[in-house]
Amino acid sequence: MEVLRPGPQFGGDKMNALKTRKQSGWPALLSGFLILIFSFSSSNAWAVHAATTNGEIENRPSPVLRRVCLAGTSAGNYCNQDSACPGSTCADRNVYNFTVAILYDAPAADITAIQNLITAMSTSLFDATDGQAEIGVATIHNDAISTNQADLVIHPSTNPVWWQANSGHYRTGGFMEVSINNITNPANQGVILAHEFSHLVFDMRDEYESRAANCGALAGGASCPVAAAGDGTCMMDGNGTEYCWGQADSTDLTDLSGGNHDPSNVTEQSSCRNNRSCWAQVSWSWPSTILLPTGAPDPAANGATVNPPNFIVTDDDVRVVLVLDESGSMSLESPTRMARLQVAAGDFVAAAVNGTELGIVSYSDNALPASGHAGVAIAALGNNRASWNTAISGLSTGGWTNIGDGLQKAKDMIVAAGGVTANTYIVLMTDGLNNRPEPQATADADLQAKINDLLASGIPVYVTCTGGDFGVQSQCAEIANGTGGFNADSANPAKLPENFIDFHERITGHQSIDSVYGDFAKIDAYSPKTIFVDEGSESVSFSLLWENAAAGADMILKDPDGNTFETRSIPQGRYARIDTPKAGDWQMIIDPRGSNSSPFVARAYTHNRINNFVASLRKPSVTPNEEIYVYGIAKSKGGTVTKEGEKITAVVTLPDGSKDSVELFDNGRDAAGHGDDMAGDGIFTGVYTNTAQKGAYGFQFKVSVDQWLRGEEAHERDIDQLSPRFMREVRLSAGVSDPNDKVTRPEDEPDIPAEDGVTDNDIELIKWLVMVILIVLLLGLIMIWRCCCQKRHSAASIK
Repeated sequence: MEVLRPGPQFGGDKMNALKTRKQSGWPALLSGFLILIFSFSSSNAWAVHAATTNGEIENRPSPVLRRVCLAGTSAGNYCNQDSACPGSTCADRNVYNFTVAILYDAPAADITAIQNLITAMSTSLFDATDGQAEIGVATIHNDAISTNQADLVIHPSTNPVWWQANSGHYRTGGFMEVSINNITNPANQGVILAHEFSHLVFDMRDEYESRAANCGALAGGASCPVAAAGDGTCMMDGNGTEYCWGQADSTDLTDLSGGNHDPSNVTEQSSCRNNRSCWAQVSWSWPSTILLPTGAPDPAANGATVNPPNFIVTDDDVRVVLVLDESGSMSLESPTRMARLQVAAGDFVAAAVNGTELGIVSYSDNALPASGHAGVAIAALGNNRASWNTAISGLSTGGWTNIGDGLQKAKDMIVAAGGVTANTYIVLMTDGLNNRPEPQATADADLQAKINDLLASGIPVYVTCTGGDFGVQSQCAEIANGTGGFNADSANPAKLPENFIDFHERITGHQSIDSVYGDFAKIDAYSPKTIFVDEGSESVSFSLLWENAAAGADMILKDPDGNTFETRSIPQGRYARIDTPKAGDWQMIIDPRGSNSSPFVARAYTHNRINNFVASLRKPSVTPNEEIYVYGIAKSKGGTVTKEGEKITAVVTLPDGSKDSVELFDNGRDAAGHGDDMAGDGIFTGVYTNTAQKGAYGFQFKVSVDQWLRGEEAHERDIDQLSPRFMREVRLSAGVSDPNDKVTRPEDEPDIPAEDGVTDNDIELIKWLVMVILIVLLLGLIMIWRCCCQKRHSAASIK
């Protein structure tokens, strides 16, 4: 991800060009003056924002150690063969780091079975890719409270889930999943996991011809031959050891199968993937680092030997560091951004349960405590939280924006506290573009290095930003995406407390059920708010947040049996968490105090490891007028669920505050190949196109699921198994920016007093006054020159 890159500078080179230009007369004079004026009035703080290069899977941030040239002139560049590395060699394989979330407290025997599964899967993957891919570090989060950090999710046997994966959703909200009872049976589970891995990471479809699918009429029973005689199955159909090779057309010279595979060209893979075979799909997904075989795939992996995976098993402690912006621009607006942030961070501290391990870092030019920044080391929260609250209340403003140093200090704290756990996160807030350490190219490289390191370390960053700098929202979306984290904008700074509470709940495995936005002045229209709590909820949380610091309210909760529960005070809000809640309709009864009115938001969350809803974006940021692909995936017993004819609607908040919507469907692509991929797979897809404005685009999804069927991507479907009723809500954000936009004056650029007391603003005013005077003088000179020319012309005519 290239967060920033230096833009053009005006000065010596432009003036030298002006001196040598072959122009004469007043046009040259005019152009010279204009360049001089433009140069005089320009700032040296120009910068261009650029997002990650988006595209297919290879260009998504992902925990992959990809093949690079080991030395020579191309050292460090991606490669898939030695010829791409003059004077050196290409590293011999791609190494995928792998994360597992076990959604129960697994005994040692289960963990051993999972490790054996991953070892067998790495061997199968290595074989199928001709030695080009294997698993490196496999981090197993036992008793994980959420699936936020998972490539593979393992359910308890009480929630039986057969193998499945979200095709092509690697690092965009998808994962593979299975229940523990299906790991040891059947015996070829390593090949099955490699099959699911191929769905997720290579965006590959099945080769089944006998199972009905929605991407083309299937018929026949042809199978994929392997180079070794006697094996007639593909890893994507009968779970063989090789990927299929070649197209169905026997006249295609690249079809090494001689047309024996898929003679009617109607398997899921060929129908869904533009007639590409399995091997062609693998190399299409990772063209820079995986090489398509020139001959039949080698069943012996070209003589290479797979390396055994390294396993890390973590504990389930919640370990979080808040990284908070103290730059000069945090003093802008009323209430100030800093005031909003202090409320938000205070809410996070107040809502966290005892035992949560929390640290705080603040930053501007750097993140050093010696420079006056907060540095509260990670420690378990108890009843006395004075040190955290004191650090938050002591935040001040001034200086520039060094996000990279803030992230580095947070990681250092995590390492010092014992390292990454099953639930380790950084929560980052910023209101500007990263611009330190100078020069800008150094700031760019520094932030990118920190993002890469956090991704490799398994530490996701949850990001929320405000501020008016060009491209700030795209930058924040890219930071979240580049670390496997999450982004929800606070383009309106009043949203900061809401987002910090949302982050807190997401980190602790809770999903929003429903919410209401209202105003205390019209409370009768909003209270009581009914919330449906679904079966299987291990705990529920309720929050009430208001914007006006002078306002206040109480909130009482009532369960389906009529029992009441009190809420406790947090900064500008109320909060409660209730374990083992009664399923059914709950009520949030809100009672404002005093006469001060205020906008508010009331929301409920559930921790439910069976029913959930995932929303994601294919790209975290786009350019103006580029499409934004959005996904919604509902999951329940057995995996993804769907309903024929159903749609999911997301409310879109545009940068100017106006509202729009986008509809998501699970009915396949349209005639032009646009929109959803495969009908009935449980992955609802929408395409949002109204992206002319630059800035933050917020998407709020609300879904109500009841009696939905298991999705088509499940390899085994019970058509009689219907999902229970549940409701979910997700808010996320995308950034829209133009790489050609330049920040002439960042919001955090301070007003520097001159020796005579003249401020930077005064200097800018003087510049413009001088420019106006120069323009007037220029116009006067042009008029005099034209008059002289006309007189000479008249005199010549008289002669």
